[in-house]
Amino acid sequence: MKCRLVLAVIAMLLLPSIKMFAQQATSEASSPVASEIEAYWVAYWAKPKVILFGPPQEDFSTNVHDVLFPNNVYDAPENASALDENAQWLKDHASDHFYIEGYASSKGAPVFNNLRLSRQRADWVKQTLVSKGVPENQIVLAAGWGHTYPVCAELDDACWSKNRIVRFVYSPRQ
Repeated sequence: MKCRLVLAVIAMLLLPSIKMFAQQATSEASSPVASEIEAYWVAYWAKPKVILFGPPQEDFSTNVHDVLFPNNVYDAPENASALDENAQWLKDHASDHFYIEGYASSKGAPVFNNLRLSRQRADWVKQTLVSKGVPENQIVLAAGWGHTYPVCAELDDACWSKNRIVRFVYSPRQ
């Protein structure tokens, strides 16, 4: 989590002209170096989760599913049933702690709006889980990442919809 935060800060502060973590919203050809860097990170973050903490993490990753959202919406997921299933599983496994990570596609609004939207998604999912009985102390942190770690880098509706998600990340904490 800290590595992601450091990478996001570096990308936002030191490398704005490269846009190495964001999908490019224009159809202009980018430099070969920027394209290679972007392709690397898109491939890296799209990989399956690595199991570092054994069976509890594997069980968590198998049973807790991403929540998908429509464009510019933070409080009405496309797959509300996944959120209900997640809440039930998390209540049944109260010893499992986790992070909630919100994301947005690069379509439309500027960076700061995408960051706000992704943060609203993460906060809304957190509040919804708590209202469904998941203990708040089970949630380590809910954070929004904007469009910094795209699952899909193509500039089409199919890819943009894959990037409007809230993910759950296992934490071995406590």
